[in-house]
Amino acid sequence: MFGPKGSPEALFPEELLSLDGEPVGSAVRALLDAKSLSKSEFYDRFTGITAQIDSLDASLLRLAEKGRTLAEDRKQKTVEALGSLMSDETLTALQDAYSACGGEGEALPVGAYAASLSGLLQDIQRIEGREVPFFGLGADAANDYRTVLARYMGEPVIPQDVFAALEQLMQAEAYALGAALTADPEAARKKEPITFGSFEQNLAFLCQVTRELYALPDSNDLPIPSQSGSFVKMDLPELAFRLYPGMAFLKIHAAQEPAEQMVRWDNAPDGYLAGLAVHCSYAVVPYLSGFGLDYVLYRWYEDMLYTTMTGMTALLIHYYGYTEKDLADYLQGWGAASFADELYQKAMFDPFESLVASYGYYLYLDICQAALDAGCESETIFFRDYLAAGPAPYAELKEYMVGLYSKQG
Repeated sequence: MFGPKGSPEALFPEELLSLDGEPVGSAVRALLDAKSLSKSEFYDRFTGITAQIDSLDASLLRLAEKGRTLAEDRKQKTVEALGSLMSDETLTALQDAYSACGGEGEALPVGAYAASLSGLLQDIQRIEGREVPFFGLGADAANDYRTVLARYMGEPVIPQDVFAALEQLMQAEAYALGAALTADPEAARKKEPITFGSFEQNLAFLCQVTRELYALPDSNDLPIPSQSGSFVKMDLPELAFRLYPGMAFLKIHAAQEPAEQMVRWDNAPDGYLAGLAVHCSYAVVPYLSGFGLDYVLYRWYEDMLYTTMTGMTALLIHYYGYTEKDLADYLQGWGAASFADELYQKAMFDPFESLVASYGYYLYLDICQAALDAGCESETIFFRDYLAAGPAPYAELKEYMVGLYSKQG
């Protein structure tokens, strides 16, 4: 029986900027993508972001005073994310978006926003960078972790059920990975990048795939995100998760929904969005046959198994209190004990993202299978109907989707 094993340090606040600048970055991007806001609404949301930044800074300073350290790679990525958020381009975009709201309003306090980011940036840069964990366990670590995980999933969670789900998902991914390797025995030795070349070419291709997957007309010009260095380095499956038909498109889709749907999309939990985005990255695989379909499948399942194992590791560490040795013992059964140190470090810096994406994807697959069993004709049809249904608690969503096809049958 699994159970909490220890509680050495205070839980680091989950609001710390993650690798891609969340949640401050997502809040700013959502504000820039928002449609039909009044000036007062835009102003209130913007000042709320600034207050959130100040809260982040206070939390960070408290931890720094306790002698906590920050891994050098995470520190650099966080510095880059903050630099982008306070760039002239971002400040101008915020001011332009505010002006486009029309009507009267106070001057947008971009100076206060930039000053808050600058203060946070300076404090992060002062923290000594070392390759040590930055996310620790607290005296009530298990409850803290379960509470935060529930917030990310948008509903209460039972960690034992999450554990069982991730083990089942890992089994399926390991089986599929083995099948892809059998079909292409050289796949593990190849390091061929899955890309058409330039970032613009890759993005144009994914935009076209998105139109086909969602049955969008070719005239529907999808907005092109800024060409950040992190995007340029991604291969097509990862870009599909981050941009099209993944997270970026889901947020664009949400902004075009009727008012009654937009409310739910605006409050969509990360578990719903990330789980669906994982499927989106898989949905583009058949379009990548020019790279050797077996090789693409191998790479996708290899990355997904690593992501799911990272999520499982995070659950074992932060909820069940596993030490690195405990983790190595568990991974021994998967033939992955040699990855214990790597997964331990990754899970310490990624306490929720991999877990939420993996568990959200598992729940998506569970609902999809139930819908197919109820009479849905194909996964593509389910994919579109699931998107149209919009975010909801998973139990309610499953009941609705099964009922939808049962009635059709």
